[in-house]
Amino acid sequence: MFLRRSDPFDLPSVSHDITVVLQKGCRLEGRLQFEGTARIDGHFQGEIFTPDILVIGDEAQVTGQIEADVVVISGQFNGDILATHRVEIQAPAVVRGTIQTGILQVDEGAVFEGQTKMLGPLPAARQSKQTT
Repeated sequence: MFLRRSDPFDLPSVSHDITVVLQKGCRLEGRLQFEGTARIDGHFQGEIFTPDILVIGDEAQVTGQIEADVVVISGQFNGDILATHRVEIQAPAVVRGTIQTGILQVDEGAVFEGQTKMLGPLPAARQSKQTT
């Protein structure tokens, strides 16, 4: 659904200014689609789609499906993640489900239970490396 970066190890070029916030104490169910950086500190159940960055705070509880460029989790997540660039699971996160990504980082003290599929280099990245 989203375009992949030509070099999976480049840092995202998106501003880290937060454009969407779901505060602690808020509950939302449904489909969330946005550009920019979003931070969830409340409860969310449903689908999240962004070509950019999603941050799940340490008190958040998120259930559902995520498609994003970068996902950073320090709270609770249950479901499936497709991240074209990277997923970072930071303590005290508890993540259960399936993760597909180019880079997966699980910090000491974080919990990941599930399956992972590492996305390989993108075809354009392979071609440019072969010609250099």
